[in-house]
Amino acid sequence: MKIRHHYIRTKPLDDYYQIISDIKADKSIPKYASNLVYINHANKEGTVDNKLLYSIINKQPKRADHYWLINMEFADTPDTLEYRFDTLVPDTLYSITMRIGFRIEPRVSLYLRQVVEDLVADGKVDLTSSYPSLRKNGIPGDFRFIIIHRVYYPESSVNRQQNLLMSMYALISKIGIDEPKALGLDTSMVVVERVPLIISQRNGSIRRITQIVEEE
Repeated sequence: MKIRHHYIRTKPLDDYYQIISDIKADKSIPKYASNLVYINHANKEGTVDNKLLYSIINKQPKRADHYWLINMEFADTPDTLEYRFDTLVPDTLYSITMRIGFRIEPRVSLYLRQVVEDLVADGKVDLTSSYPSLRKNGIPGDFRFIIIHRVYYPESSVNRQQNLLMSMYALISKIGIDEPKALGLDTSMVVVERVPLIISQRNGSIRRITQIVEEE
């Protein structure tokens, strides 16, 4: 939805290469997954959804062996099904752009598995588990998807038309198919993190809570 995407804040991805690498190397952080996969809703190449960064760095620092960002482009042609792979940080951060035609079902789990098979066969990535007992036996690491779901609050906007449209969108989202199923994700491997979608602050109408001062 155009309004929803308009208010998604993005940041330059390369500004965060170092901290993501540092989190991967920080053994004091419990490992969250061997392979951590995010759907990146940023529209501009080289940028990343700021809530995605918040999920990795702030919400709960998530240490992983590899981080995967999936960008989805829906083509005007009916049968397009292709991908582009980029290594952003060697052995750490990868980007996959999937171009999907309008007649193709967006089965992201299946397509990611096919992409990974290509990459392993070409020697571009090593996805054998880093746990010694599993690596010894050639067992691949696990994959976990995280979906950032924005929850819209009507009081965050001063635009009545936007309020109506976004409230309708929120209602339809509740009764319709959820994003993991819509993207064909294996729900046993998906974590949905809910964050507020704040369109604007009506500073003039928001009161600030004040401290109670006890009389001496």
